[in-house]
Amino acid sequence: MTKENVEAAARAALEDVLDPETGISIAHLGLVYAVRYDVETRFLCVVMTFTTPACPAGEMILEGVQRRLGRVDGVAFVDVDLVFEPRWTPARITAEGRAELGWPPSPAASP
Repeated sequence: MTKENVEAAARAALEDVLDPETGISIAHLGLVYAVRYDVETRFLCVVMTFTTPACPAGEMILEGVQRRLGRVDGVAFVDVDLVFEPRWTPARITAEGRAELGWPPSPAASP
């Protein structure tokens, strides 16, 4: 397994973790800032945030991230680095997330 393959698999796996309040993937909400994998140690680190520091579903989301990433091939250890800078804004929501929310595409995505 290469670093790139595991990081791609981890990013895809994070699409399975839903925000319980919206039912939208945390990846599509733009809550995942970075995914880093070390081949030698098989250590996967995810840098992410919540929509708000006082997110009532925070623990549930973190448990879902740990559980789902623990099933990614090549990963022996998972660390979630929860950050609140930069702050999350709705501008981070992907095109997929906006569609799931029934929102129009972001103005920056328009031709």
